[in-house]
Amino acid sequence: MDMISGQEVLVIEDFSALGQISTVAAVTILQALDYTTAMLPTALLSTQTEGFGTPERLATNDWLQKTIRHWQRVQGLNFKGILVGYLGQDELVASINRLLKMTETTGPIFVDPVMGDEGKLYPGLSSDYVGEIRQLCQQATLITPNWTELCLLAGEEPSLPATQEKAQQLLRRLIEFEIKSQVIITGVKIGRQVGCVVPQRGDQFQFIGNPAVAGHFFGTGDTFAALLLGLLMSGNSTEAAVKKATQLIYTAIQSTAQEPITDRKYGLKLGHLIQQLTKTELN
Repeated sequence: MDMISGQEVLVIEDFSALGQISTVAAVTILQALDYTTAMLPTALLSTQTEGFGTPERLATNDWLQKTIRHWQRVQGLNFKGILVGYLGQDELVASINRLLKMTETTGPIFVDPVMGDEGKLYPGLSSDYVGEIRQLCQQATLITPNWTELCLLAGEEPSLPATQEKAQQLLRRLIEFEIKSQVIITGVKIGRQVGCVVPQRGDQFQFIGNPAVAGHFFGTGDTFAALLLGLLMSGNSTEAAVKKATQLIYTAIQSTAQEPITDRKYGLKLGHLIQQLTKTELN
């Protein structure tokens, strides 16, 4: 373990054995950005949870605990950045929370608080889970909730429309819950565009988006989170990182939209994105 240099990026989310979803997408992106990756798969799935029937699932709770205890004994383990995605279990969130408290990192802790959309919690999750994710976000330097998740983190029932006044109120509520991280609101639709809202100084907001493409594209959030983290660690400002990540995601969506709808369940086509990423000025 003497080779650990503080340049590793830790990815914590589920691992799907088929396609470019979650951990596979994140690791592909980060390695394309020339980062060494470390992984804590929170569950092993035969496929993603949609489009292939019920996947075979292997829980990793016991392995995670042993791995975390092992890492506690490793000298010089110091990550450059940490990305936390979907977790799905109260106990698991608590374990990751403890891990973050005892893990040194020289860079951002990025939590994507995946737990709901379209005004609802995902099936199988409870209000207790929301509380656990809220505690996790207290340790983050950056979080990327969608509108539903922002409302839940702020302790409110999700409601529309998503107005600037309401967003300001929700962000103030996050501070009351001791969530002081930077917030980027994802999946926001304005007119015919979809993108992110980045809070600015003076209660102002900047919308960064691209034309909406019809259909559902699996793995978009996973890929966006990895892109954003990698670009931030490369020295980009938040605004620049969001702009570049949003454009690269649009590239991947355009490539995937050319595939038959039945093939989209494998995740985003990342070939053109990777090619464009290697040509992009990273800072």
